[in-house]
Amino acid sequence: MDSGINDNLEEGEKHKRTLFSSLYNFWAIIGAVFLAMVIVLFVFNYSLLKQHATIHHDLENMSSMLERYALSKITYNSKWIRAKEAETDKYNDEIEKCRALIYRMDSQLETFFLNNIPGKGIVKIEDEALWRHEYLKRVSQLFAKLEESAIGFNGSALPFHDWGATIPTWDEILPEQKRFWILEALVNALLKNTGVINLEKISFKTAPNNKDDTYLPLYSTIPLTISLALEAERLPFLLNELLTASIPFVIENINIESTGKKTVGINYRKSDGSTIENQDTFTAVPTISILIDAYVIDFKT
Repeated sequence: MDSGINDNLEEGEKHKRTLFSSLYNFWAIIGAVFLAMVIVLFVFNYSLLKQHATIHHDLENMSSMLERYALSKITYNSKWIRAKEAETDKYNDEIEKCRALIYRMDSQLETFFLNNIPGKGIVKIEDEALWRHEYLKRVSQLFAKLEESAIGFNGSALPFHDWGATIPTWDEILPEQKRFWILEALVNALLKNTGVINLEKISFKTAPNNKDDTYLPLYSTIPLTISLALEAERLPFLLNELLTASIPFVIENINIESTGKKTVGINYRKSDGSTIENQDTFTAVPTISILIDAYVIDFKT
């Protein structure tokens, strides 16, 4: 009987131990899972908290910038507006000056001969025959200017059109009118103190040397060449007269064809300030023959 009781006790004890061991393992597993979940949540939440902190910091910076902008707008906006208005006014003034300059330079090429008609005053010549008569008269006047100067030239030096007995049409008059103003401006420039000795040839070309169609919508070009001889030291003065003429000349190239010397008498001053030329004393002045490639800008105004 005692042995049976002991066996029952041992089996009960084993059962309790087994049950306790199962409960322990169960709670151990539950604890491990819980701990793992806590660690995962902590890591995930930490990342989210870091992102939220960054966003919060950026929002604070943006808020600070907006506050500074609002303050500056209140404090400096009126000055900024006045400065911008003054800048815009200055820009518009400069644009208007450029437009006026372009219009003034282009208007010279677009001008037609004028005639003083009794009862009407000065009006544009609209009759082809009258235009031809005025053209021939002005050509003669330019040749007379050259003949009165010390510049040597021949009759073909200036490419004026010989109409003969023909009455030109307006399609022929339009380009010839512009060429006349160009030749007149060139003659007037050469007659100034530019040291020109001989005018060999002025001729119009079909295209400039460096053709560029970039600005074709704004203007076209009237290309020409100028061949002449002058005192070498006066070349800068000639270029200045060409570039400051009423016609918008652009110089492309200058080629020196030959060099030489011109013999001139030396002038001496009297005690009263007047000059007297000593015919027995001469000096050699260097001269050059040059070929100028240029074109005139014909604005499309």
